[in-house]
Amino acid sequence: MKRILVCADISNLYYCISKKYEGRRLDYAKYLKSIGDLGEIQKAIAYGAQMNKEASAFIHCLKKLGFETKYKEPKVYRTPTMIRRKADWDVGIAMDIVNAVELKSVDMIILGTADGDLAPCVEWARARGVDVVIIACGISRELKKTATSFIEIPGSYLEE
Repeated sequence: MKRILVCADISNLYYCISKKYEGRRLDYAKYLKSIGDLGEIQKAIAYGAQMNKEASAFIHCLKKLGFETKYKEPKVYRTPTMIRRKADWDVGIAMDIVNAVELKSVDMIILGTADGDLAPCVEWARARGVDVVIIACGISRELKKTATSFIEIPGSYLEE
C-alpha cells in the first residue's frame, strides 16, 4: 500500500474551483476520501491565508478532518487601482515535499494545486522514485507534463 503525503494549497484550490464551478466549494472530506482509495495517508497538510481570525472556523474543520494546517497573514500589494493580497506557499510546500522524500516516509505525493511554479519540485520528487499526483482544477501544462498523473476535480468532490 502506498504511503501518501497530501499537500493542499487551499487558496489555489478555492480560486481554481470557484472559477471552473462558478462559486462552488470543495468538500475536503470527499477530497480526502478519494485520496484514501490510492493508499494510506501518512500526513495531510493544508496551506492557506488568514487575516485576523477570519478563517478560524474553517481551519478548525480542516483539523477535524485530519489536516495539519499551516496558515499565514497574506502580503498586501497596492497599486493605484486595486489592493491585492497573496499568501504564497510554494516554497513551504516544496520544503515539506523535500523533507518527506529525503526521510523516505512517502511513496506518493498528492498535490492539491494547479500552480505550475511547483513543477521543478514535482520533477525532483519523481527523479527520486516518488509518484506525484495532481488533484486540482485548471492544472497548468507544466504540472501535467511533470506529474505521474493528474485528476481534474469532478463536480462530485464539491459541497452539496
